[in-house]
Amino acid sequence: MRIFLSGPMGSGKSTVARVLAARLGVRHVDLDAVIADTAGMSIEAIFRARGEAEFRTLERDALSRVLDTPADVVVALGGGTVTDDDARRALLGVGVLITLSAPVEELTARVAAETGRPLLAGRDARRVLEDLLARRGDAYAECHAEVETRGRSPEQVADAVLEVVRRAPIPVPLGKRTYRVDAGAGVRHRLAEEAAKAGEGRAALIATDDHVCDLWARPLSAELSAAGFRCVEVALAPGEEHKTIGSVERLWDAALEGGLDRDSLVVGIGGGVVGDLAGFAASTLLRGVSLGQVPTTLLAMVDSAVGGKTGFDRPQGKNLVGTFHQPRFVLCDVDVLGTLPDAERRAGLAEVVKSAWLDSEEAVTALERDAAALRSGEPEATVRAVRMAVSLKARIVTADEREAGPRRLLNLGHTVGHAIEAAAGYRGIRHGEAVALGMVAAFRVADRMGRKTGAAADRMRRLLEALGLPTDPGPRLDARAATFLASDKKRSAERVRFVVPGDPGCTEVVPITLDDLRAWLLPA
Repeated sequence: MRIFLSGPMGSGKSTVARVLAARLGVRHVDLDAVIADTAGMSIEAIFRARGEAEFRTLERDALSRVLDTPADVVVALGGGTVTDDDARRALLGVGVLITLSAPVEELTARVAAETGRPLLAGRDARRVLEDLLARRGDAYAECHAEVETRGRSPEQVADAVLEVVRRAPIPVPLGKRTYRVDAGAGVRHRLAEEAAKAGEGRAALIATDDHVCDLWARPLSAELSAAGFRCVEVALAPGEEHKTIGSVERLWDAALEGGLDRDSLVVGIGGGVVGDLAGFAASTLLRGVSLGQVPTTLLAMVDSAVGGKTGFDRPQGKNLVGTFHQPRFVLCDVDVLGTLPDAERRAGLAEVVKSAWLDSEEAVTALERDAAALRSGEPEATVRAVRMAVSLKARIVTADEREAGPRRLLNLGHTVGHAIEAAAGYRGIRHGEAVALGMVAAFRVADRMGRKTGAAADRMRRLLEALGLPTDPGPRLDARAATFLASDKKRSAERVRFVVPGDPGCTEVVPITLDDLRAWLLPA
C-alpha cells in the first residue's frame, strides 16, 4: 500500500502522514525532508541559493527514488510536487493520491506565524495562497479524492483517507473536471454524499426507465430526499428504440416544469440508454448542469457511464446526435446486477472483452481465468472486470477526451455492431451481442487486409463463447446491415476509421474505404 498526500502549504500533509504511517505500521516519508537531506541544506536555503527551478529538479529526483522502492509507505509530498504532469500521473498509477484541502482563510491562519517557507518570504500569505491555488487547481483536482481538513483533527483526516483507500475509487483525471468511479458492492448508497458535492443546488432530476424505476431509482430518490434534495422523477420507456429526441424532451420538460436551475443535478439511474439520454439532457438543459451516473447494467458500468459521451439515435443510425459532457461521479454497484436476466448481464461482457483486448496480454489472461465466474455472475470477478475496463477507459479518455486519436480504439467491434443493431431496428439483439459479432467481423477484415491474426481471432472467439456471447456474424451481416456502415460517426468522406485488432494490446485504427469494407465483410 502506498499513500501519497498532496495539497497546499498548511493543509496538514506532514502531520497526517505521520498519523497514517503509525496507524498502518508502515514507513513515513516527508519528501521535503528527503530533499533537504540530499542537498545538505534546508528547503529555504535551496530556494535562496539555487532557485525554485533547481528545487523542482531535486524534488523530481527525490520522488523517483521513493517510487523505486516497492515497500508500503505514506508520503507527504511537497505542495508543488503534483504540478509536474508526469509525476502526478505516476502517483495515480502506483498508489492512492489524496489532496488535503481547506479554505484559503484557514490555510492562511495556519501558515501566517510559520517561518522557513520560501514561497512566503516577505509576501502576504493570503495572496500567495490564492495565487498558488489558482495555478495548481487543476493538478490538485487530479487525485483519488479530496479530503477537507477544516474542523478535523489529524486522526479524523486519517480516518477519511483510509476510507478512500478502502474503496479505491478510479479517477478520470481531467483537471478541475476530474471525477471518480466507485465500483463495488453497495456503492449506490453513496449517491446522496456524491450529489451534495456535485453542486450547490439541492434539486435533482432522476432519469430512469420503467424496468428499474421501482427497483432501484425510487429507493435512491428517497435517499436523496432524506438528505434534503427535492427530486423530480422521470421513468422512460425502456429499450434502444426509445433512445430518441422525444425521450430527451420528456427529461427537459420535467426539469423545467419542476423548477430546476443551473445548480441542480441530473442523475441517470439505469442502463446505457438511460445514461446517454440523461447525459444529453444534462449537457443541454439551461446550457449545462451537473450529471451523476448510477448504471444498473454491466454494459453501462464498463462503457457508457464513463467517458462523457451522450446522445440519442436517429433513423439513419445509432448515436448520431450527441455531446461530450463528463459526469461528476459514477457509482457502479455490482449488487444491482443480481436482478438482471443472465443474457443481459452476459451481453455486457462483450465490452469487457473489448477493454481487455485493448489493454494488454495480462488483462486478457485474467479475463480467461475468470471466464466461468463472470459467466455465472460471481460478484468478486465482476468487480475485477469492471475495475479493469473502467481503468482502461479512464486512461484513454484522459489522453483523448473528444475522440481525436487514441479514444477511437474504444470503437473496436462497434462499426459493424452498430450497423447490425440499426439493420435490426434496435430490436432482437442486445448492444453487447452486436459488439461481440462486430469484434469477430473485425478480425475478418484484418484477415482480408493480409494480416496474420488467425490465432488471435480464434482466441477472441473462444473467450466470447466461454462468456456466453455469440460469435457468428453471418446471419446478421447482410446487405441491409452493410448500408448502415456509411452512417458510422467515424466516417470521413468515403472512408471509415476502422479499428483493426491483432494480438492483445496491439490494436490500431486504419482508414478503409466503404467499398472495401463492404466487400471484405459480406460473403462472396
